[in-house]
Amino acid sequence: MKTSRMKSFFKGGVVTAALASLIFSCSQEGEEVSQRNFSISNDKAELNTRMTTMNQTVNVTTVPGGRAEKDFELVLKGELDPPSFEENKLQATSISRKGELFAVSYNFKGETYAGAIDLLTDDLEVTSQVIFSDADINDLTFSGSNLYFVGSTSAFSIPAFIVKIGFNQGKGTFKSDGILLESLGSYAANSVVEIGNDIYATSGDVASQGGGLYQLSSSLEKKGYQPIEDAKWVTSDGKSMLCVAGAPNKLYTFDKDDLEADDDFDHEGQPLPEAKMTVDVDKDLVFIAGGENGVLVYDLDGNLEGHITFSDNSITNAVSAEKNRLFISNGEGGVYVASYKNDIEIIGKLDLDTKESVNHILVHDDYLYVASGLGGVKMIEIKD
Repeated sequence: MKTSRMKSFFKGGVVTAALASLIFSCSQEGEEVSQRNFSISNDKAELNTRMTTMNQTVNVTTVPGGRAEKDFELVLKGELDPPSFEENKLQATSISRKGELFAVSYNFKGETYAGAIDLLTDDLEVTSQVIFSDADINDLTFSGSNLYFVGSTSAFSIPAFIVKIGFNQGKGTFKSDGILLESLGSYAANSVVEIGNDIYATSGDVASQGGGLYQLSSSLEKKGYQPIEDAKWVTSDGKSMLCVAGAPNKLYTFDKDDLEADDDFDHEGQPLPEAKMTVDVDKDLVFIAGGENGVLVYDLDGNLEGHITFSDNSITNAVSAEKNRLFISNGEGGVYVASYKNDIEIIGKLDLDTKESVNHILVHDDYLYVASGLGGVKMIEIKD
C-alpha cells in the first residue's frame, strides 16, 4: 500500500461525472467505455477468459500445535487470474460479497498507481469490470445496488479517496453514470464497510493529516470523523464500530450512529508498516490479525481470550470468522484455519499451492474467498 508523503492536500467535496478522471460515456452491453483514466467493460466472453472452474478437494495439512478435529470439507470451485494494466498483472487486494454478487479489488505492486474491480455472480461468472489507470483500490463494500470502494490515486495532491458506483443488479454490470467521489485525509484509504445505510471508511496513516475513521452518508456526505493514528481496518459488531490501529496498537469502539468514542484497549499485534491488518467480530469475540504476533483474540472488554502463533514465522494480515471457524491469511505463509467452537485452537494449513502472498480472505455463507495478490482469487466451498 502506497503512503508516499505529500506536501499539499486536496480538500474536495462530492464530485459527479464532471470530474475528468471519473467520467464515463454511455455504452451498450458488451462494449467497453472509457474516458481518460477509467474504463468499464461488460464483455463477459473476454472477462471470463481469466476464470477457471473446477471441483477440487482442498486438503488441510496438520501443523505443530494443531489439535482440533476438522468437521468440514473444502472444495476449490474456481480460480480467477488478475487483470493486467499495460501488460503488467495487477494484484488482488480485497473481496466483498452481498446476495448473489461478489466483487474483487486490485492494485498495482510497486510505485505505479493502477487498479481494477471485477464484479461476479455466485455461479462464478465475471459480468463487469472497471479498470483504473491512476488509482489503487484497497477495499470495497456493497450497499443496495451500489458498490463503494476506497484507495489512493496520483490524480490528487491528497491521495486517499472513496467512490460510489452503481450497478445493474439483474445484469451485474457497472453503470457509467451517477458516479460520486469524495476525498479523504492522509495517504491511503484502506478499508470500507456499510452499516445501516451509512458508510464507514478508514484512511492511514497520519492522524494530523486526516487519517482515521470516517462516517459518510450513502451520497458520501461526511457525517462524522475520528482522528486515529495508523488506522488499519473498520468493522462492526452490530451495535458499535470497531477500528483497529497499528501504531499505537489500539482497538477503538465508537457509537455507530454519531461516531462518538465508546472505549479502547491496547492489543498485542505487531503489524509491519503499510501492511494490511484486519479485525473481525463473532460471538462477542474480537479477532485481530496481529502481523508478526499471529492472531489475537479478545472479548469486547479487551481481555485476551486466545493467541495463535505460527512456527513458520508467518505474518498474519487478515482474519475472517464464521460458524466457529476462523480463516487466517498469512501473506506468503498461505492460509490457515482455526476453531473457536470451544477453545481457540489451530486446525491446520490449507493446501492451496499458492505461490503468491495472500492479501485478504473472506468467509461468507459457506464460501471462502482468497485474494492471493498476483495469484488472483480462489473461491472455495465449505461443506459441513
